[in-house]
Amino acid sequence: MRSVEATLAVMHTQLSCKVYGEQPEAAIEAAFAEVKRLELLLSRFLADSEVSGINGQAGNGLVDVSPDTIEVLQEAVAVGALSSGAFDVTIAPLMNLWDFTHAAIPPTQAAIKEVRSRVDYRQIRLDVKNRRAGLGEQGMMLDLGGLAKGYAADRAKQVLIEWGIESAYINLGGNVLLLGSKPDGSAWKVGIRHPRIQNSLVGAIAAKDVSVVTSGDYERFFIDSQGKRQHHILDPRTGCPARSGLIGTTVVCPRSLHADALSTTFFLLGLKGCKKLLADLPEVGVFAIDENLQGWITESLVSVFQPVTGLNISLLST
Repeated sequence: MRSVEATLAVMHTQLSCKVYGEQPEAAIEAAFAEVKRLELLLSRFLADSEVSGINGQAGNGLVDVSPDTIEVLQEAVAVGALSSGAFDVTIAPLMNLWDFTHAAIPPTQAAIKEVRSRVDYRQIRLDVKNRRAGLGEQGMMLDLGGLAKGYAADRAKQVLIEWGIESAYINLGGNVLLLGSKPDGSAWKVGIRHPRIQNSLVGAIAAKDVSVVTSGDYERFFIDSQGKRQHHILDPRTGCPARSGLIGTTVVCPRSLHADALSTTFFLLGLKGCKKLLADLPEVGVFAIDENLQGWITESLVSVFQPVTGLNISLLST
């Protein structure tokens, strides 16, 4: 058995992969090709993507899309409903307004209010049988950033399995997906970044065959003139960065698609909302950090969490 490591710039982030097997080079090449294929479907920043096609026809009916796009949009609608609209993939107009890549000042409340009127996941139109999708009103836009990387990581894992790979580590922009265990049978370790200390970890999750995804307010943000951190995880209910009391959420569950969506959802809902949802999600583990740098962890992760810094951690019970 040989091991190969490789990286690829894709989906506005970096995909890194470590694979153990008989044909690791060919397996990684196939997995990378699959992620690039999905970017061409799901990125709103590519003019010829299926998502751009949906956005361009907003309010004008449905367009033909692939099974991949249908599956991601079905998940988007399901998590939108589960979270009562806190998770909303029609948030693109708000993301454009805030422009976290370039802006240093928040938009006006009047501008936020106007743009918010075009954000509503319930306006996503799906014809699953005929593989068609659309948006109900003109000016609406999809941004699948909270789902696409998770779905792509799941697909990359499936490609590796088809190539006979039984041990691999995939990291797509912080969406970590573990295939099996390390070759010696031991667990992989996935570090969880400290949300306030650069190049520092709060701890690590030792796990096998699961996905580990973290959302935080430290990836893209600016400090405004009032000294307030304005970060990129926008709450569609306010049109502003989420103020749930949480600054980092890590989700551990079998599928990266679910972990990706839920890490954002829990960040938006805060501890109280998180507890409420977890009661119906027994396969999901969570580690969260609040604005007081207090850690919270579900019972299912206690035995596999390895603390690095001296964070005070309490049980997140449902």
